Amino acid sequence: MQAGFLFLSLLMGLQFRNFVNSLSGPLDEPVAYRPAGVEAYLPISSLMSLTYLAKTGIANRVHPAGLVLFMLILALTLLIGRGFCSWVCPIGTLAEYAHRIGRRALGRNLWMPWWLDIPLRGIKYVVLAFFIYFIFRMSADGLRHFIYGPYNRIADVKMYLFFANISRTTLATLITLGILSIIFQNFWCRYLCPYGALLCLCSAPSPLAIRRAEEKCIACGKCARACPNRVPVDAKRRVGSTECTMCFSCVEVCPVPGALRAAGRVEGSAIPVTVYGAVIVAAFLLTPHVARVFNYWDTETPAFLYKHLYQRIARIDHPRPRRFQASPPEDESDPGEANQAQGEDK
Repeated sequence: MQAGFLFLSLLMGLQFRNFVNSLSGPLDEPVAYRPAGVEAYLPISSLMSLTYLAKTGIANRVHPAGLVLFMLILALTLLIGRGFCSWVCPIGTLAEYAHRIGRRALGRNLWMPWWLDIPLRGIKYVVLAFFIYFIFRMSADGLRHFIYGPYNRIADVKMYLFFANISRTTLATLITLGILSIIFQNFWCRYLCPYGALLCLCSAPSPLAIRRAEEKCIACGKCARACPNRVPVDAKRRVGSTECTMCFSCVEVCPVPGALRAAGRVEGSAIPVTVYGAVIVAAFLLTPHVARVFNYWDTETPAFLYKHLYQRIARIDHPRPRRFQASPPEDESDPGEANQAQGEDK
C-alpha cells in the first residue's frame, strides 16, 4: 500500500509537471491535464479553507480537492487512528525506507536519549501552534482575501517550482534531513512534521487502538522492540499514545494469537490488518468520485487565469498579514469576475 500511494504521488507529480510546462503557452491555447490530487500537498491552504468554512459556512472552490482530502484524513484519524502516517503518507514512506537503509548499512538505527527526545518531539507542536494561532485569529474577510488571492490560487505551481528549481540551501536542508532520517528512525515524522502533530491531536479521542490481553501476554517484549515509534506496547493494556500510527508492527510480531489486536471500545470488535488497510484504500479511492458527483473536486480557477498568474509568478509573494484586512488583491475573483477578466484578456 505504501508503494502504491507513493507511485500515485509520483504519477501526479509527472502529470502536474506537464500542466506547469503548458502554462507558458499563449493564453488562448489549452493547458495539459491538472491532477486535482496535488492539492493534498497544500495542507496550510486546506486548513485555511476549513477555518473559512467553519466561520462562514462557505466551501470555497479554489483548491476543493485539498479541502476534501484534508477533511478525509482528519475524519479517518478521529475514527481509526493515525493510519494515514504509516499507510498512505509518501513522506512517511520515504522516511521508513531511509531508516531501513540505515539499519542495513549501520547495523541499527540510533535513538535520541529520553531527555532530548521529549523536548524535540515538542518542535512539531510548536510549528503547528504557530500556524493555528495566525490562521484561527484571522477574520473571515481576511481569510477570503487570502484564499481567493493570487498567491493561494497558484500556490500549487509555486510549490512545484520551489522543488523543480531547488536552491542550494533547500538541497542542503533536504540532504541533512535525509541523513538524519537514515541514522535516527522516523526523525522527520517524530520531531518536525506539523501535519503529524495535528493528526496526533486528532487521534487522541479515536475509539480504535491496539489492545493487549494481559492474560495471554507472555512478556516477551517483541511488540515494544518492533514499534517504530518507541511506544512501550508491552506495558499497556490499551496503546493510547498519540505516537501510535496503527502500523500493526507489534501485532505482526506477537507470538501469541489474540494477545495483541486492534479493537474499539466494544468487546470482541477486533479488526484484522487486512480490513484496516481495505478501509483506508476504499476511503481514498471512493472519496474523489463522491466529490466529483457533488461537483466539488476540480478547481474553479480557469486555465487562462493560471496562465495569467504564471506569467508574473516571480512577483507573486506570500501576502503580508496587513494585507488580509486590506482591499481584495487584483486577481481575487469569483467565477463571474473571472469570466469578465477572460473577456478583457481576449
